[in-house]
Amino acid sequence: RHITVHGQQYVPGDRERILLPIVFCRECGQEYYSVRVFKDPKTNQKVFEPRDVGDRFHDEESEAGFLYANSERPWPEDLKEIIERVPDDWLEEFKGNLRLKKHYRKYLPERIRISSSGKGADDGHAYIYLKAPFRICLNCGVAYGARQLSDIGKLASLGTEGRSTATTILSLAAIRHLRREKTLEAKARKLLSFTDNRQDASLQAGHFNDFVEIGLLRSALFKAVQKAGPEGLSHDVLTLRVFDALDLPWDLYAQDPGISPKYGVKDETQKALRNVLGYRLYHDLRRGWRVTAPNLEQCGLLEIGYAYLKELCEDEQEWQKHHPALLSASPEIRYTVFKVLLDYMRRSLAIKVDYLNPAYQEQMRLQSNQRLGAPWAIDENETLVTSAILFPRPRRKGDYGGHVFLSPRGLFGQYLRRPSTFPGYSQKMTLDVTVEIIQQLLELGRVAGLIDRVVDPGEGDDAPGYQIPAAALRWFAGDGRTPFHDPLRVTVMTDSEGRANPFFISYYTDIATEGKGIEAREHTAQVSYEDRKDREDRFREGRLPILYCSPTMELGIDIATLNVVNMRNIPPTPANYAQRSGRAGRSGQPALVFSYCSTGSPHDQHFFKHPQLMVSGAVSPPKLELSNEDLVQSHVHAIWLACTGQSLGTSLRDILDVEGESPTLTLQPSVAASLQNPSAKKRTLQNARAVLSSSETEL
Repeated sequence: RHITVHGQQYVPGDRERILLPIVFCRECGQEYYSVRVFKDPKTNQKVFEPRDVGDRFHDEESEAGFLYANSERPWPEDLKEIIERVPDDWLEEFKGNLRLKKHYRKYLPERIRISSSGKGADDGHAYIYLKAPFRICLNCGVAYGARQLSDIGKLASLGTEGRSTATTILSLAAIRHLRREKTLEAKARKLLSFTDNRQDASLQAGHFNDFVEIGLLRSALFKAVQKAGPEGLSHDVLTLRVFDALDLPWDLYAQDPGISPKYGVKDETQKALRNVLGYRLYHDLRRGWRVTAPNLEQCGLLEIGYAYLKELCEDEQEWQKHHPALLSASPEIRYTVFKVLLDYMRRSLAIKVDYLNPAYQEQMRLQSNQRLGAPWAIDENETLVTSAILFPRPRRKGDYGGHVFLSPRGLFGQYLRRPSTFPGYSQKMTLDVTVEIIQQLLELGRVAGLIDRVVDPGEGDDAPGYQIPAAALRWFAGDGRTPFHDPLRVTVMTDSEGRANPFFISYYTDIATEGKGIEAREHTAQVSYEDRKDREDRFREGRLPILYCSPTMELGIDIATLNVVNMRNIPPTPANYAQRSGRAGRSGQPALVFSYCSTGSPHDQHFFKHPQLMVSGAVSPPKLELSNEDLVQSHVHAIWLACTGQSLGTSLRDILDVEGESPTLTLQPSVAASLQNPSAKKRTLQNARAVLSSSETEL
């Protein structure tokens, strides 16, 4: 009946059609209405219609844009106030004052009024209109460059999720429910999921396992920092505390879980796991690398502090010989500016730590492959991310790799030049002054051990390179209400209460630990026979709770006591749906069958709107092309095999002679006798003639 977004309810039936919220700023959650604008040829009035955020129009009459309406933070009318709200790179200095650059004036928002019918009207509702592409959020101030033309990564919609993410969440919810159902026997607590593409089956299994693994890791980290209390965790005890909080049974991470460890094997295996945990923990500090699974910091469950930063900012003696903007600033302002710099470095992984060192990673990978089992072992095909180095200069031609370049024109340089950054400093903040302050901050950080110089000038670069030593980081528990605020990207600190994603807060704090022992595997023709047979046996017994499969599991494989079937996409035909859904709930037992319909698939959307055509649709009988001799021959052979009643067994050994050094590959004597049975041949001829004569009648 209604949808709740960021605490506000939207009832489609009670709203004008153009006011249905379409997209939201990914940084602050502010809603915008994504519209197409064109002129009515009869009235010459502007008409505003809803559009998908990815729609583009090539006709000259149409334009893509967004509508903004926020009474708590309205867009100002006064030019001076507008200048304070636009990004710094939109401005230039002219006769001692700031003004908008000519090139950016066309991107300024426009005040409009729209009637409930969607047409421009003087007495309509008031909105602010922005042309696409989306360049600036009018609420939080996050800005995007001219090269960032796609709006998909800037804005989210109510239907923003991937098929893989949705399937993972639904699968995990189903398994959790089955595990809590005490009336079910252990082998019945499983889920079979179908997809039409064997690559998708493999992708989905990997996605599910990755989601469960990262959830367990983040849950363990939150428990560890929460237990540490106000002192937090330092680098030297971080992995040990997280390992203890994770509390994995030996058989869930050891490569050979069936053997009880002796001597030093247990210690070496645990050390290998702690090293993998260390790499995952520091990698997870990376800025926004998981859009659909925000990390603990993005959920407000983790805060990263810096040892001795407060003491450094309060030590007036250390600031005496530095720029007046730094010298005149209060300890609180120095702390804020310094923390913004350190957060920028940390979230860019400019961290000096063994886990992000390529040489140590190679040792860690070998250790992992020898001691750990899936999913905790590092996959041999995984590309490990290494630490970056921060250079206080612009990026130049030939600068490749993942290093960070702190240009005075970049985000941090723009932050330093904002009037609000150093409110007590009234002088002009030029680019040269920005360079000086950046360099002084980096060198000051060395005094307190917050920053290390890892590349001296002249060693392949004319600027020094810096990293944060891992020992300077302090890991604290957050309250789950205040997500991380990045002032470099989001210029305005809005009320973040309730903005943290409640699903993931609940998942990391309460649900993720239930993922221990839950894994998924794919079942396709690409999987080797031995692995496929092992997975079938484990799934049949319930030891493998989830199997993502291609149509290989539609027929012919005994599953036993299956209660839940998922279809990752709507099958091609009702016959496929009947086969797949029919794997569950046999012998008159009830079952749950659910399907996912993608918004980007016309096939899925058609049957989402008309489910009866798929669920209760007519199954078309198979057709036989009589002019194709090979097909007719195969069909007759199938009739012959059915008439003999011969079992095909479970492997080729049951049918062919494959024993000895030189197997003949001939039929086993019992199989040959069954096929040559005269009565079976007679029944075959009768049935084949009946099939072919009925085909002639239909023709």
